[in-house]
Amino acid sequence: MRNTTLLGLGLLVAANAYADLGDIPKESGWSGFLLGGVNTLNYKSNFYSGDDNKEHIDSLGNADSNSTFSPLFDADIRYTFADTRTQVFLGNLIQDAIRFDFTQQLGIRQEMSDKGIVAGSVVFNAMPIEQWSDPFAVGVGRQSTDIKSKGVRFAWDKIWGSNFYGSLTTRNIEVDEERSGSQFDAATAAKLDRNGKIHAMELSYQWHFTPGYLLEPAFIYRQADLDGSAKSYESTAMQLTFAKHASQWSFVSNVYVGQTKYDEANPIFNQQADSDEFAVNGTFFWHRLFGIAPLSATLTAGYAKSDSEISFYDTESTVFSTGLLYNF
Repeated sequence: MRNTTLLGLGLLVAANAYADLGDIPKESGWSGFLLGGVNTLNYKSNFYSGDDNKEHIDSLGNADSNSTFSPLFDADIRYTFADTRTQVFLGNLIQDAIRFDFTQQLGIRQEMSDKGIVAGSVVFNAMPIEQWSDPFAVGVGRQSTDIKSKGVRFAWDKIWGSNFYGSLTTRNIEVDEERSGSQFDAATAAKLDRNGKIHAMELSYQWHFTPGYLLEPAFIYRQADLDGSAKSYESTAMQLTFAKHASQWSFVSNVYVGQTKYDEANPIFNQQADSDEFAVNGTFFWHRLFGIAPLSATLTAGYAKSDSEISFYDTESTVFSTGLLYNF
């Protein structure tokens, strides 16, 4: 489910994805980007509802294939105080988008001379994720519910003047109508409760091995401390980002490989839903569209798959997006 949602937003990558990502400008004023486009997603998931018409399932097996077509819009708005090397921001920071993290943020960044840039922010999802209120309900019409998240993040870019980047994030997960396992008994439903907290740590290194090229490996660790013991998990992953920037075009790609281990067995299936996860995407930018310097055309393609020990948990998605990106 995480990768399905992630690839559905896969177009949100800034056009200047190359050297000096996220540097605070030397002059005071506004900066950022606006993005508008369309997104088509083909997916298999027993949890993500979206525009799914599969309200009714007859068994707890593999998910059927579904497709959605939707508009895509996002923005990153920043204001820089050059004298104090301070920046306030709302939206998605460029370096986060390239690392496959599309959490919205409201916060402040401060450059510390040659020690890097530290940031503190409130994080939230502007658009709730839609999942089934009871994904395991068989033989009845399932209802969709919103899943919201909010929390805080601390980040340190160019740690102590190096090319290392790190962040710590903790957030609360709130399910509007949590009914997982309610067809069974109260003990089963309690173990499948998706409300709770998720903590994440990320550490990456940016390698600018030649002008215009970026290679960034990243280690990602997540711990979900949810109310349901069978939904709590630990996840470790490696991600590799490659970016190439030229005067007329740019290209950014990501490869993600991860593994998730659940704390306890799912009481319905009597086994843990441990999974292996893989995702890859690429975004191509054509700059100076129609001769307008800050305008770029974008095209994204991506694929994600999660292979679980429980087939009901298996997910797969393919995304294609196109749009216009305006930097200011």
